[in-house]
Amino acid sequence: MSRLLSRFAFIASITLLTMLYNGSAQAKLVDNLYAAEVEVASQSNSHRQQAIREAFERVILKVTGQPESIEHEAVERALRSVSNYLIQYGYSDNQGQRTLTATFDGTKVRSLLAEHQLPYWGSRRPELLMWIVTENEDGRRTILDSSGQSVFQQQLSFFARQLSLPIRMPLMDLTDSFTISPTDVWARFMQPIKETSKRYGSDGLFVGKIMRNAESEEPWVLDWSVEVGDRRLYGKVSATSKDWLAEPLMQQLMAKLSSIYSVTASDESVSQTMAIKVEGLNKLQHVLALESFLKSIVSVQDVTLKHYSQSLSEFDIVINGSLDHVIQSINLDGRLKVRDMGPFVSMSENQVQTYEWRGGN
Repeated sequence: MSRLLSRFAFIASITLLTMLYNGSAQAKLVDNLYAAEVEVASQSNSHRQQAIREAFERVILKVTGQPESIEHEAVERALRSVSNYLIQYGYSDNQGQRTLTATFDGTKVRSLLAEHQLPYWGSRRPELLMWIVTENEDGRRTILDSSGQSVFQQQLSFFARQLSLPIRMPLMDLTDSFTISPTDVWARFMQPIKETSKRYGSDGLFVGKIMRNAESEEPWVLDWSVEVGDRRLYGKVSATSKDWLAEPLMQQLMAKLSSIYSVTASDESVSQTMAIKVEGLNKLQHVLALESFLKSIVSVQDVTLKHYSQSLSEFDIVINGSLDHVIQSINLDGRLKVRDMGPFVSMSENQVQTYEWRGGN
């Protein structure tokens, strides 16, 4: 009886979490998660070692999302022997500025974080469409677009790359201008924002407004909100200049997003097997694509194809960590769509969740 109740609770949790995290867009798979670029004064040994350590700190920040992780004693010990994690490094010149790019061993970095219970956020991350409106001194409001070259927008792009946060700006062409106005973004009128955003296919919406409070020591303020699926996040940053709002914004956004999407290994976590059925895997390429995606999820230890047919296939997924995170990743990716069993279908001991594959041809 207890085994029956346990399986019921396990399958019910899958259905509930799928409903909570249901989304339609496919998350962005970011590149160079374990690499970082750092400015260097020269190619001397001392400058090189300093730059490699700084690059390692930036990688730790990218994969944990928490600045305090860099100060963890385990990370500080790793920094003292950072060559054990280093795969390669190289120099380049960018507009007269010499930089060093270091790439580190992702397996060793993940093991370091898991061993010391530090959070880890993998390479599958939601892309945000950035709706930002700014108010000039004369009170005129403007939506920032993808062609903008202001210092703030350059800084925004720079820190987004540094933190591996996928973002994009709207075009604000005639199509956009016909359906959205600066007032809509300023007041967070979500209906026109969502309607205009459909053409971009992003995973989430960032809505922010830049305003000035002359009475404050840091008079420039960016008040923002983010919507990804059913998730809502809010924040506010300030700076002495509008140009310098991007760095605190990206750091705050990174911390809030990583607190949702990161996972932490636990000595108490028990390996468990999650069975799923998938319809619509009509080609071998579909099976390989699905297996590759499932194995890319941080909590997934192994994936086994138990039965295959073009109409219905069955997989066993071995999870070492959070079931919540696996369901979240499935729905964030968007290629597996849960099949509704209907309100009058009873849950049985052998029942497993069924999905439809929507990964294209």
